[in-house]
Order: sequence, then C-alpha cells, then structure tokens
Amino acid sequence: MHSSIPVAPQFPSASQVVKRLLRLWRRRLGLFLLVFGVVLVCGGVVIWSLTPKYSATSTVVLTTQNTDPLAPMGQQQSQAVEDDRPSTEAAMLQSRDVAAAVLKQYPPLPAPPASGLAPRLCKLGVGFLCHKTVPMTEQEREQAEIGGFLKNLTVMPELHSRILDVTVSSTNGQRAAELADAVVTNYQELALAKQTADLNRVASWLDARTEQLRQRWLDAVGKANAFDVSNGLSNQANGDSSDPLIDKQISETTLSLSQAQARLAQAQARADALRQASKSGDTAALIDAAQQPIVVSSANSLTQLESARQQMAAQFGRQYPGIKSLDQQIASTRASLRAATGAALGNIKADLLATRAEVKQLTDYLNKLREQAAHESGPQAQFRSLSQEAASARTVYETFLEHSKEVVDRAALLEPPVAFVSHSAVPSSPTFPNRKKLLAGLAIVAVILGFGVILLLDYLSVAFGDVDDLRGAVQLPLLTTIPMVQNSGRTIARHVIDDPFSRASEAVRSLAGQLSLARGAEDRPHSVLVTSASAEEGKTTLAVWLGLTARFGGQRVLIVDGDHRRGTLTRHIPGSGGPGMTDLLSGQATLREVIQTDPDTRVDFIAAGTATTKPYGTGDIARLRALIGTLKGSYDLIIIDSPPLLAMTDGYVYASIADQTIFICRWESSSRRAVTSCLERLRAYGASIPGIVISMVDHRSTLALGDDYSRREMKLINKLYNS
Repeated sequence: MHSSIPVAPQFPSASQVVKRLLRLWRRRLGLFLLVFGVVLVCGGVVIWSLTPKYSATSTVVLTTQNTDPLAPMGQQQSQAVEDDRPSTEAAMLQSRDVAAAVLKQYPPLPAPPASGLAPRLCKLGVGFLCHKTVPMTEQEREQAEIGGFLKNLTVMPELHSRILDVTVSSTNGQRAAELADAVVTNYQELALAKQTADLNRVASWLDARTEQLRQRWLDAVGKANAFDVSNGLSNQANGDSSDPLIDKQISETTLSLSQAQARLAQAQARADALRQASKSGDTAALIDAAQQPIVVSSANSLTQLESARQQMAAQFGRQYPGIKSLDQQIASTRASLRAATGAALGNIKADLLATRAEVKQLTDYLNKLREQAAHESGPQAQFRSLSQEAASARTVYETFLEHSKEVVDRAALLEPPVAFVSHSAVPSSPTFPNRKKLLAGLAIVAVILGFGVILLLDYLSVAFGDVDDLRGAVQLPLLTTIPMVQNSGRTIARHVIDDPFSRASEAVRSLAGQLSLARGAEDRPHSVLVTSASAEEGKTTLAVWLGLTARFGGQRVLIVDGDHRRGTLTRHIPGSGGPGMTDLLSGQATLREVIQTDPDTRVDFIAAGTATTKPYGTGDIARLRALIGTLKGSYDLIIIDSPPLLAMTDGYVYASIADQTIFICRWESSSRRAVTSCLERLRAYGASIPGIVISMVDHRSTLALGDDYSRREMKLINKLYNS
C-alpha cells in the first residue's frame, strides 16, 4: 500500500486570495446579481423619492468694532479676542433670535400633503400606519419651526480670514436666496439695536455719574471757602481752588525788595564811577558814568575842541593866534562840564537816598508778612488739602463729562458687526440630492453588499466552496472534478457510453488513468474502493462509470455493492437483485451464484445481497480479504461501492482491504467536519488514499473546465473512431 505524504499548510498569497474571490464571485454570480439588482432598485427608488433641496450662500465680512462702550474709540482689541470673533459671530448668526426674526419676515411654507405607500394604506384603513399628530401650543409650534430652520442653516468661517459664508437650504431656490440674505440683514438689525441699547444704558449711567461728580466738586469748593472764611485766612480765589494771599504778598514784596536793592547797588556804582572819572579827567569814563545828556554833550564838545587845538598846533605852531581862542573855549567847556558833573552827582546821591529808604521800607514790610504767615501756617496747610481735593474732584468731573459726550457722539457712528461681501444668488439646480453621485455610491454599495453576502454565505457554509480550502483541509491531491449530469430521460449509468466525449466522461477516464499510474509498472489485478462521507454524493454512479470505462478499455471488471443494508447498485443496473455479498460471506450462496452480468454493458457485478444489520467480525473480515484475493484471479479491476462512512463502519473495513480508496466529496454539499473526520478514520484503518474526487460540480463553476463537444465534433470523432 502507498500512503500519501501530508502537505504542510501554507498561508495564501494576495494573488491567491484574489483568485479565490473571483472563483467565489463566478460561482455565486446569480446571487451577486440578485443582491446587486435589489439594492440598486431599492436605493434608486429611495433616491428618486428624496425631496430636492436648494442651497444659497451669502458672503459677509467682519467689521472692525469696539465691543466695550466705555473704552476709548480706536483702542485695539487683544489678538485672542480677534481670533475667536469669527466663531463667535458664526454662532450669533445661528442664534434662535435671528431665526425667529427671519421666520417672522418669511413665514414657513405650508407642509406638502403626505405621499407614499404608508399614507395611502392609512387612507385605506390600515390603522397602525397612520401617523397620529400630537396637538401643539403656539409656543411649541414656533420653537419647532425655529429648530427646523436652524437645521437648514449653516455658517462657516473661511480659513485664516474674516469672511463668513451663510448657507440656507430650502425646497425652493428663490426662497433659499431670500432666507440667506434675510439671516444677515436681521442679524445686522438685531446687533445694531443691541449696540444702541448698550450705548443708551451707558450714556444714562454716565450722565448720572457726571452729575454726582459735579456736585462732589462744588461741595469740595464750598467746604474750602467756608474753612477760609471761618479761619480768617488771607486767600484769593484762583480758578478751581483758593491760594493764600499772604504767600503772594510775600512773593511780590521779595521781588520788589530785590529790584530796589539792585537799583541801590547800581546808583552807588554810578556815583563811585562818576567821582573817579571826574578826578581823573577821563572824558570817556565820565560819559559812561554820567549817562546824562548834558554831561555827554559837554564832554563831547571838550573832546572836539582839544582835538582841534592839537591839529592847529601841529600845523601852525603853538604861537598861532587861533590857539589862544581855542584855549579860552576849552576852559569854558571844562567849567560847564564840571558844573554838569556836579549836578549829575547830586542827582545820583538823591537817588541813593530814595532807594535806601525804599529798601528799608520793603525789608520791614517783608518781615511783617513773614511773621503773619508763620501764624497762619497750620490752617493754610489744611486749606491747601481741601483745595487739592476740590481740584481732583473737578478733574474727575471734567473727564467723565468729556467721555459722556464721546459716547453720545459714538451712537451716530454705530455699524453692524458684519457687512455684505456678496448677496446670495438664486441656485439654478438643487444641491441635494446629487443623484449622479448618489447613484454612483449606491452602485458601489450594491457591489460591496453583493460581495458581502457571497462572503457571508461562504463563511457560514458548512460545505467546501473553494478547492484550495478543500486541499488545505484534507491535505490530499485533487484527482478530478466530475460535473453535474442531467438525466434527460436516459439512465445515468449509461452516460459514459452514450456521451463518451462529455466532460463527465473525460473526468472518469482521467481518474482511471491516474489510478493506473498510481499502481506503478506492476500490471496486476487490484481493487478500488469508492466511498464518501454521506449518501447522495455520487459514489455509486462513479463506481459504475469507472467500471464501464475500464470495461470498454479492455479490462475485466467486477463491481461489488458493499452497501448490504440498502443495496444502492440496483438503482443503476436493472435486474441486479438476488443473492449477493452478504449471502456469499454467510455461506448461503456460492461465488458463481452471486456474480451477475449486465446484459446491456456486459459488466460483471455482485449485488449487496440480503440486508443485514450484523457488523463484520474478525472471521468475516478474513473471509472478505480471501474473497477479494480470489476474485483478483479472475478480474483485472475490482470496484467496491462502499456504504456512506457516517452511516456504517463497513466502509472502513473495505478500505483496509482495498488496494486504493477513492474519497468523493460533493461540491458545496459535503460537510467540512464530516469529510475531515472520515479521512482521519480512513487513515487510521490504513487505507491507501491517492486523492479525492469532487462530484456534481456546477457546469458554470471554474472547476468544470472545458465544454462538451459539439454535434459536429461528435460526428467527426465517431467517423474517425469507426474507420
């Protein structure tokens, strides 16, 4: 006996997976098309029943604003606030107040009448399909309308900009455009109204506060004046406060004393200079010291006369008569100069006396004022504090008064927080549903669902649906695949005779050839067991076909029906009743009595015999083994049709005796667990299994390779065969 070497399992590659999916898709093509068509039709009905919606978009830009009414105009906001402002304005545009204002301007359209299968059945009296409406109050209805409008409103800030896109969807394109613009205009009106109310509230508060500060300033001034009068202080009114008068008097007296002392020092200096110049006879110094016209005139005349005498003496000599006349004039002028100098010196002395008296008087008065100021120092300090409080109150009052005027002026410059960049245009086509994209997506979903159903059925299937799975599970080579053969009113057993060139006939001949090759070079009789896990898997048909193929190949063939409980061979070979294998093993019949010949195909066979429930014992197995050995002396090929392995254990006994065991697996029918379990037990019984055969394969499957010969080809083959 030859035992097969198990093949180590390998993980499938990507190409193998793809090929497997393609085979699975081809095998389940009908189911795939059914799922694909159902999904496509149902989805198409849903898509075409969707209510179209139009979307219109208005584009706005954020304006520069000062959100704090008390902040000075033009003050810059923080960068963080500016960064958050687009999101804030987007949320404000989607507020319920704006939606309520828009719906007040454009009331909701009346709801269309209900359409579809459910409303029609409801009208016919199917009560559970009738939608019962719950009565709503006016407020609840208004809130529901606002909620429905907000679901169709989208405000999206554009990236890295101050632009906002306001989009509204509606069943009417014109209404969608009107609603998009209405959202912006109503938000502008509400924002301006809020800003105006805020400024009015702030202005009212500023007016009240300004009046309080003005009264505080007046009270402070009155308190300072009352303190001045009650303490008898010598102060004078000076704008918003009162300064002490004595301080001013001291300042003025000190200034006057300084000026008088300066005049006294100047007069003393002139007097000293005039005396010195008079003694020295220096005319130029005398002129500078006197600073009086008469003295200056006399000094200038004297200088001219002396200069003329020197020129005349140099020209005519000292004895010239004209020199004597000039000497007389010079003497007269000097006398006049001395007289004028004396008079000027007298005047200067008089000024000195008057200035000294003024300095003394001012010094005494200044000392008196300082004594008076020393007595008033305490009350004056308190008075200065009161005056400073009054000045501070006036400053605060004037600041608030100016800011109040600025807030009032700002009301005329208010602008909404957003401004239109472009108004919405009326859409020419609906934005939802995009039937082309939805149908394309539906087709993709239908394909995915089709493949999903196929994969799910393959995963849930207990049978083998892929040959690679079968090979991996049984770890045996695939000998051949036999396609499904329709009866067409003829006996299935005669198929290999009636259609010798069909795919099924070719598969049986291929199996016979492989069995011959598995025997090697030894040309001696051998036995083959045909078995399967369950009934109705085609093992009896294959046993008959294999016998017929070998018989027409010139071999002596014997077919043994091993199912001694049901006798399945009688369904394929008419008249195969009578004594059989069970009768032969029990000694109730001889070998000659149990061997029968089919008159149609001339194939010898042994029927199952009398049905029995007795299992094979040790003696029965020995007799069976000896019987098979005896039969090999008369036949080249002995084919044993085994009962189903899951039904009876007799098949394992036959497997231990037969030279080769062919295991049949019905395509998409045999249980995975049953196949692997039976093969495991066959190996345990020492069966020689050259491979497996897949039976009843659908002709559309990828396993059913090739096609049957056409009628023209069959005629040509028969002609060549008969020639």
